[in-house]
Amino acid sequence: MIILKYIIDTDPGIDDAIAIMLGYLNQLDIIGFTLATGNIKKELSANNLKTIQDILNSNIKMYEGETSNKCNELSAEYAHGNDGLGNIFMPKSLRKFESISAENFIIESANKYKDDLTIVCLGPLTNLASAIKKDNNLIKKIKHLVVMGTTYNPNTDNVYKEFNVSVDPIAAKEIFNAGFEDIKLVTHEIGVKSYIEKEYINSLKESKNKISKFVHIISQKYMEFSFEHYETNGLGTPDPTTIGYLIDNNIIEFKPCTVEIEDDLSLVTLTNKSNIYVSVDFNLELFRKLFKNTFN
Repeated sequence: MIILKYIIDTDPGIDDAIAIMLGYLNQLDIIGFTLATGNIKKELSANNLKTIQDILNSNIKMYEGETSNKCNELSAEYAHGNDGLGNIFMPKSLRKFESISAENFIIESANKYKDDLTIVCLGPLTNLASAIKKDNNLIKKIKHLVVMGTTYNPNTDNVYKEFNVSVDPIAAKEIFNAGFEDIKLVTHEIGVKSYIEKEYINSLKESKNKISKFVHIISQKYMEFSFEHYETNGLGTPDPTTIGYLIDNNIIEFKPCTVEIEDDLSLVTLTNKSNIYVSVDFNLELFRKLFKNTFN
């Protein structure tokens, strides 16, 4: 039996943090984290990634990535708090990043693991775009990409400006047009709809498990954001749902599509055949069961 290897490209971020913990606790074989610049300033997200590993008591290698996107001026503290973890302001972790860059780690891993490697992008696509500029052969070597990003809602003409695409649309366009064999897109809409009830998140306050307690603490700010922006009475889970699909492929249904990037918008259209697949439906009950079995 082949066990797939995963690189998680992340910009922690509350939902990134929960996604990473969900994947780790469900024994995904994560060979490394590459740090994207996205939700918050790079130095804060770097410490958040270290903090997550402190909480998990894990020792997965970490690699710093590019910072050349709009997140140098535009970030998402309004959703994640000034520290990116719901304003809990954890102390500075003593963990260290590896000396090689994120893009070089992606290249080395693709050469080593080939078809057995999946790249999971939870933030802007800056790092992966940088990697394929350095080694264009990656397009043939990396067989599987799973991306939390883009937007697709056939019931509205108003295209939502999804954060991960909008802060680096050039990188998104390069990745979607590159010709990778298999790209799965988990959209913003799926992430909003696949929420965990507020009552359950708040019940984790009484958990005897420190990781579940941590989920409760960092979720408070994001639940406020979810309610204010989407009237969601609970925790929106874009990134955890993406990781949930890797644990159980039955959680999300995909259909082939085309993606066009216009300015900082992603325009997704269903088609009969494509190398890109967009999430069109999901099993909320199945995802919630996975989440609650993990954090209790």
